Amino acid sequence: MIPEAQNVGTEDDSVLPFALEARPVRGRMVRLGPVLNEILGAHDYPEPVACLLGEAVLIAILAGSSLKFDGRLTVQASGDGPVSLVLANFSTTGGVRGYARFDQDALAKLAGRNVDLGQLMGKGRFALTIDPGEAAERYQGVTPLSGANLTTSALGYFTSSEQVPTRLNANIARLTGPDGVQSWRGGGAIMQLIAGQNGDDEDWEYASALFETISADELTDPQLVAGTLLYRLFHEDGVRVFDPLSVHKRCPCTPDYLRSVLSQFPKEEHDDMTEVDGRIRMTCAFCSKDFFFNPEEISST
Repeated sequence: MIPEAQNVGTEDDSVLPFALEARPVRGRMVRLGPVLNEILGAHDYPEPVACLLGEAVLIAILAGSSLKFDGRLTVQASGDGPVSLVLANFSTTGGVRGYARFDQDALAKLAGRNVDLGQLMGKGRFALTIDPGEAAERYQGVTPLSGANLTTSALGYFTSSEQVPTRLNANIARLTGPDGVQSWRGGGAIMQLIAGQNGDDEDWEYASALFETISADELTDPQLVAGTLLYRLFHEDGVRVFDPLSVHKRCPCTPDYLRSVLSQFPKEEHDDMTEVDGRIRMTCAFCSKDFFFNPEEISST
């Protein structure tokens, strides 16, 4: 159990699993700092897009960190609004990345308004894909976009696909440090009733009522560590935490990988890709890095 003064889970960019000893409930809490700031800062997204993508990243981590095998989990939301795609990918080793596609002109028409998911993405779908690698076939659950944010759509997935009572909270904030520099932070939590525990409606309702008191400020406050927040919520129920999982930005955009991608195109298309300086430029959609290749080295692979 967590002693009141103990700073459990103090580090940013980590997931802290927890369980209630007195009730059949378990969950995970994630706190993101530099990793989220790097993902969102790579493209200098407009604030509504950054918040939407940050939310998807948190959901992917919270859902993916429960997997018991080596694999990946992808959260993807697509719609017909100004933001057409939000994609976040989490590997069970703790790697995460994210990307959003949007129409700048259409988004500008929403400036100055408090916008929700419907205004940003329009009609569309939320998909959660689990890829266990070569061990088994991929699984995908799809649900319509709904509610004011992606969290509501994710809860629709858990209700329809996993059919496990679930509570989910994910929040993003852009904070200004003592030096005046702004940076992105994120925090989220997921809580579920342990599968096979029937007849525990009272326990679940009690835990849910406490969970719903978590505020956005608490989840993104850099001074409030995950262990302290969990103690505040559940100290009367014997909340127990387990070893945290470190989270890092992961993107497979190595020169060798991108060279192998280019080698799959015919030489004629290499010629069309070649810029005035005689090189082929490839820009990673996730991390926005540019890579340059000579057509000769591509053709020889």
